[in-house]
Amino acid sequence: MTRPPILRLYMGFSLLVLLTASAPFSASAQSPQSVEAFTEPQNSQSERAKGASGLPLPRFVSIKSDAANVRRGPGPDFPLLWQYQRRNLPLEVIAEYDDWRRVRDHQGEEGWMKAPLLSGARTVMVRRSAHAVTLRAVPDATGGVVALVQPGVIGTLEACRGDWCEVEVDRYDGWLPRDQIWGVYPFEFSE
Repeated sequence: MTRPPILRLYMGFSLLVLLTASAPFSASAQSPQSVEAFTEPQNSQSERAKGASGLPLPRFVSIKSDAANVRRGPGPDFPLLWQYQRRNLPLEVIAEYDDWRRVRDHQGEEGWMKAPLLSGARTVMVRRSAHAVTLRAVPDATGGVVALVQPGVIGTLEACRGDWCEVEVDRYDGWLPRDQIWGVYPFEFSE
């Protein structure tokens, strides 16, 4: 019997390690959707607030560098609060001022970052839980198991359908329950 791979993070969430081998996974018949599919709510875009950039607020983004400083206010003279050291970490932009973005992380912590440190590329993080989350071959709880994904693992968001989102994690493509990931709104659907 082939066991599904388990994906874990070590050394402060910086290294993804595949622990067991698995049978090959065949990609779903659905084609990946563009990032634009995730920025439109079911109601009209005009009902959402827009920031100084003209983009909707709030919205999800990701960190595009290995180190990103977070400050108390929108400017280099404000005190440094902390530094994220995790590329692709999903963040929520909740306010804008000039080329600064007020961000919120998966733990609810907030601060200001320079806009060039952020990317529009969509990523998600597996929520904290007592056990691994099953990455499935199809968007259904009875679908085949592709991998077991540990809490804290980051994946690339590809599409969402109902209560499921298609995610790529360390070259494994599959579906995770929407309520098990952070980095996507309930109104974001690709279909």
